[in-house]
Amino acid sequence: MTRSFPAPLAFHRAAVLATRMPINRLERFAHNLDWNLLRTFVVVVEEGSITRAANRLLLQQPAVSMALKRLEQSVDHRLIDRSPGRFELTEAGERLHALCHDIFSAIVRLPEAMEPSGGDIAGHITLHSVSHALNPAWDRAIADFFRLHPRVTVGVTVETTTDVIRSVERGVATLGLSDGIIPEGLDRVPFCYERYALYCGRGHRLFGVLDARPQDLRGEPYVSFLADVLGGPHMGPVTAVRAVGSFGQQVRALAFNVEEVLRLVVANAGIGMLPVHLTGAALTAGELWQLPPYEDLPIAETFRITNPGSALNPAERAFLAHMADVPAWRWGEPHQSG
Repeated sequence: MTRSFPAPLAFHRAAVLATRMPINRLERFAHNLDWNLLRTFVVVVEEGSITRAANRLLLQQPAVSMALKRLEQSVDHRLIDRSPGRFELTEAGERLHALCHDIFSAIVRLPEAMEPSGGDIAGHITLHSVSHALNPAWDRAIADFFRLHPRVTVGVTVETTTDVIRSVERGVATLGLSDGIIPEGLDRVPFCYERYALYCGRGHRLFGVLDARPQDLRGEPYVSFLADVLGGPHMGPVTAVRAVGSFGQQVRALAFNVEEVLRLVVANAGIGMLPVHLTGAALTAGELWQLPPYEDLPIAETFRITNPGSALNPAERAFLAHMADVPAWRWGEPHQSG
């Protein structure tokens, strides 16, 4: 026997069913999805390779390939074009990758965001920075902050430009100090300005030469920062000077911090660009010599960057508010050879 409903009741029942069907479908999708697949997908994108992603995840390559395939089946979209000689995100892959950043940021900050607020602020802040991002006004402000909030703890990690930006994007870092090209979606404020000059070590053929010309440098082996790679994702003023001056094409050594670049230049592994305010001791000791160009030297800008979408604990909120008005620091004029 077929049960009938009065017209208004039948319409109401149909409307309820129509409303619940999409919700049920989405709930089933969220319930059935293996969220580990999303993490694997993010690592694959960040590494740009199934093999490198497998190494980072400590998995076998077939396991990562299968995880990617399962995720594509779950979302019913091809996410990465992996045809021979090609590894690019599809349009659907770009959208999912952006969403994954938000998901990871929310999950990684759950414990911190649930910390209670109150007058006596406690909690942990995490700073990720490129090497030798220096600002004396910043250091004084940090000293004041910890005097005001003695229960707050801090962790500092020195990373490459790419890793600092990635840490802030993923919500791992409270704040990052980074040069390079800062992605849209992150807040950035100037932190410091550094003037760079080109140097060689004592054993170089141009060491002590006062009338060296830029054309004398062509073909010279070069020591580069990881971010200072011609054609790389974070090309800045230093890279531009190399391109205009036609030097630094032959990169012999790469390092991600100032100490190692300086060490390699002093060891005569190649010529290299260094912040002028950090080379005084080596110049005085006769370990470095400045090379041309001597004028219009590049000024690299370092930013303090934050993720406006991150859920912050009370300590992080207090820290960012306390440091908000610290001015950028400009370092002095370049050293002169001779």
